[in-house]
Amino acid sequence: MNALKSLLLTYLHSGAKESNTEEENRRILVIYLFSLIGTVITGITAVLALINSNTQLACVLLIVSIIFTLGPVTQKVTSNYRLSSGLVLYQLYILMFYLLHSGGANNTGPLWIFLTAPVTFFICGLRLGVLNLIIFTGISSLILLLPIDSLSTIQYPLDFKLRLISSFLTVSALTALYEYSRETSYKVMRDVSDRFEQLSKIDPLTQLSNRRDATNVIEYEQRRLVRNKTELSIIICDVDNFKKINDDYGHNVGDAVLVELAKIFKTCVRTQDTVARWGGEEFLFILPYTNSIQAGLTAQKIHKTIRNNIPLCKQQAFDTTVSMGISTIVGNSSIESAISAADKNLYKAKNSGKNRTYSDNEEILPD
Repeated sequence: MNALKSLLLTYLHSGAKESNTEEENRRILVIYLFSLIGTVITGITAVLALINSNTQLACVLLIVSIIFTLGPVTQKVTSNYRLSSGLVLYQLYILMFYLLHSGGANNTGPLWIFLTAPVTFFICGLRLGVLNLIIFTGISSLILLLPIDSLSTIQYPLDFKLRLISSFLTVSALTALYEYSRETSYKVMRDVSDRFEQLSKIDPLTQLSNRRDATNVIEYEQRRLVRNKTELSIIICDVDNFKKINDDYGHNVGDAVLVELAKIFKTCVRTQDTVARWGGEEFLFILPYTNSIQAGLTAQKIHKTIRNNIPLCKQQAFDTTVSMGISTIVGNSSIESAISAADKNLYKAKNSGKNRTYSDNEEILPD
């Protein structure tokens, strides 16, 4: 039993891909599930119709059963869930039209139309599902209500036809309401998830990337530089004499200075660069496609921009400076060793009088 369950789950999820959205994979799963159910049910009813000498119905159901199997095959070959879902859904519609026209087995065929509403919404979603069901309902009503013999070979009482259509519309409306609730709940949950995901990457004070996000960015950029054979430079920046600001003016003022510095830092880098709060008063600059010389120019720009934009807090100007250490990652160099090298260069800058930058024993003074 467990082996059968495992085999079934493997089959149902075989069309899903990591590159797809969660909603796309859900619809692909529905295609696989309904194709399997449709194949089995129509196959069995085809055999029953053949036993009851209803050859025409048996042939139609057998053809439909075969077509149902093409849904997953189409998905496998084309990776286009819209194409495979259209194949499954519209052949279901055609089958329903045939059952309305012919009556099916013992004139019970019209009862199967109640399947179309949930299947339509599960495959198409709310908006496209409503449109498809309007068209389906219109054609079905024509087959049932128009007094043309060629449209229906079975003469049902008018009360039955009206109640069938009204019941179908009721089921469709309830299914649409369910789909609307599901899509709304999914959107809310996705937005909340995205919000928490964003919050997990952002430092709440400076609104810069936090240490966790910065580490992920460095790892990603390192994999890219290995592929493209480029360079990646990092700068560790520390605010000079920051403890004195906290001691003399309080932590609220110290936090305000960090916020102002964060704004300044963002103006000094390119869109592809990342600035992160590394911890306390330390910041990390991640500079893709940048060698040590170019990183040194960026460091000089940071020094100059801070000098020309002295942080203000409560009308108090703070003559703030920073010290920085640079290191460059090339090829498969260890990220830890690069950060350690940048950290050592930072402390060289600190011990050499502050307000300067070191890169591989080379001192870079502000302009």
